[in-house]
Amino acid sequence: MFGEHTPVESTRREYVKYGTAMLAGGALAGCVDGSSDDEDTSGSYTATMPPVGELTLEEPPSSWVGGLGFTADVLTALGQADGVVGMVDPTFWYTGFYDFLDGVSVPSPDDIDRITTQDRDTNVEKLYELDPDLIATDPNPLIAIYGLDKEEAATIDENIAPWFGNGSRRKRFDGWTHWPKGEPYAYLSIPEYVSKYAALFGEQDRGDALLDLYEPFIENVRERVPPESERPSLALVNGRYNPENRDGWVVYNPVSQVEKTWGKKQYRDLQVVDAFEGEYGGQSSVKVGYEGLLEQDPDVIIFNFGITYRDFQGDNLVRKQRELLEDHPVGSKVTAVQNGDIYIGGTPYQGPIINMFQTEMAAKQLYPEEFGSYPGYGELSESEQLFDRQRLADIVNGEI
Repeated sequence: MFGEHTPVESTRREYVKYGTAMLAGGALAGCVDGSSDDEDTSGSYTATMPPVGELTLEEPPSSWVGGLGFTADVLTALGQADGVVGMVDPTFWYTGFYDFLDGVSVPSPDDIDRITTQDRDTNVEKLYELDPDLIATDPNPLIAIYGLDKEEAATIDENIAPWFGNGSRRKRFDGWTHWPKGEPYAYLSIPEYVSKYAALFGEQDRGDALLDLYEPFIENVRERVPPESERPSLALVNGRYNPENRDGWVVYNPVSQVEKTWGKKQYRDLQVVDAFEGEYGGQSSVKVGYEGLLEQDPDVIIFNFGITYRDFQGDNLVRKQRELLEDHPVGSKVTAVQNGDIYIGGTPYQGPIINMFQTEMAAKQLYPEEFGSYPGYGELSESEQLFDRQRLADIVNGEI
């Protein structure tokens, strides 16, 4: 049961599935920040997550609803992929990297129910129909973007399943709500998510093994980044916006304003030199024409979300944009275009598995002399890999 926003009158469903306030405050008084020292004897699973606070379950969730791909990747890493019954929008869950892990399979996003509508409303009826054990996403984006009332969020929490998620992909925008406490709440890093979900699902051993692989890999990459004078300049360009050559190029700031955010984490870890530094006017992106692109003259262009938009509704939007640059009298003069250093980028909805692959990908695209050349999207030979694929697969498959 929640510590922060438990309803005054609990339903039978809550008592059966989530224990009681007495249990949370008594038998589990020793639980700190998502872990229980007495999990086996208490028969419950406790974790905390801002903004919703503490949650105690009598058994691990067997079914869950996710967000836009991030929590799906976290829970896949913890061996829980088969429990997904719905997502805020499953089309944003990129599953291609799992193909490179022996024995790892996940449901197709095409077969997962969506809990939001094309008109950007929350489909509460669909949530009742799915009847999940857990809603593994932050309710505040649904309130701020998808029309969910705060009263509806509380009703869902009481009658369907508890919320357990935290929106930390990027700096939270103006208009972001702070339900249920009405106060700003902390951002979380990928390792923090792993630990919290591992505790709630009773997968601490798997979570620890995952972090024992993940954290040294990230640290090793950080330590090997070349000196700033040897790093090429980067333009992180929207991978979908301009395939029809309409009105310019949307370039993103690759440097996160909040340290723990994970949407562009690989570029922060790789300490990229931003070709458009100082050009954003306080925003997260800027739109420029061919002349503006040439003026900043990036050494490398990476198309953000490129892994998704290289095959989007049967069309390769990244290839179209690359051809526009190569065939344009001004665009073709950009250093990145002249040298062929134009690459697909990753999805911002990256948990630990996707982030490992995308960090490796970006490291090779930006610093090939240190990390080896990027041969294009696909499997790398064992000698070219920067982390142990088999160890990662074993952890996901429970062989820890």
